[in-house]
Amino acid sequence: MGSFDRNSRAVRFAAAIMLGVCAVTGCARNEKTKSDEKPYTIGVVTKSRNSEYWMSVCSGMEKAGKDYGVSVKIISPDSESNDRMQKKMIHDLIRQDVDALAISPISSYDAPYLAEAEEAGIRIVAYDTKILAEGIPYIGIDNRKAGEELAANMAARLLNRGKVGIVTGDLRQTAHSERMEGIRSYIEENTDIEIVFVESGYANLLISDEEISRIFSEYSDIDGIFATSGVTALGIRQYLGESQVAVMTVDAQQDALTAVENGELAALAAQSGYDIGYETVRFIAENRGNDSSVLEDRILEADILTKDNIDEWE
Repeated sequence: MGSFDRNSRAVRFAAAIMLGVCAVTGCARNEKTKSDEKPYTIGVVTKSRNSEYWMSVCSGMEKAGKDYGVSVKIISPDSESNDRMQKKMIHDLIRQDVDALAISPISSYDAPYLAEAEEAGIRIVAYDTKILAEGIPYIGIDNRKAGEELAANMAARLLNRGKVGIVTGDLRQTAHSERMEGIRSYIEENTDIEIVFVESGYANLLISDEEISRIFSEYSDIDGIFATSGVTALGIRQYLGESQVAVMTVDAQQDALTAVENGELAALAAQSGYDIGYETVRFIAENRGNDSSVLEDRILEADILTKDNIDEWE
């Protein structure tokens, strides 16, 4: 009997040791699984990364990725006109098994990657510029409203009369087409100002001295210019020199803000690239478990800045 008790106790002791070992290894295995778990990955495609605005967008996205514990992978075509390269980059990201895609489309109207992403279970959101397809949330400013508010500012400056022109980026992008539509509709419906030209489709938002020279030789008596991009506006302002033609635009890059402070740009609808980038990643991170069909756009403010109020705004 004593021998049996000793043997029984030995068996129970050995079993307890084995259970302890299993528990420890089980914990180690769980810890390894947790640490090796794939992070939630957001693939980001910009229009380019060769301007202060786009670098600012990327900075905002990277900061939000750190704040919300998600991985952000950003790729960019070489220019804002390279639609083919951008679409290839999007297809490549889909095949890399990202969890979500944030896209600022070079073409708002042509998005053949949507079906592929849906089949792969990858969420898509648009930022800065809309993708015109049902169920794609948008993060950015109200571009039409920004155009209307710039037009109202121009009308007040010109006392509701005079001649103006509009220089836009690629009208396949709603960011530019909506700004132009807002400017045009406000002026036509509320003023006696004449819109004497609309020039559009500038690759990478740049406009050459030759093109500006052509415009101003044809319209030498113009009073104001709207440019739908800050890069374009600054190029026009540099060409004009000391001319009193009022130039207004959209963006909030530092060189454009400085130009408003110095009175070189008459007004600026302040679109913060950093804020748009940050809010895009935050939007995706906060809604990763929600149905896309119930998500609403996240519209950011675009304050109208002039020399009179920019110090307060900054």
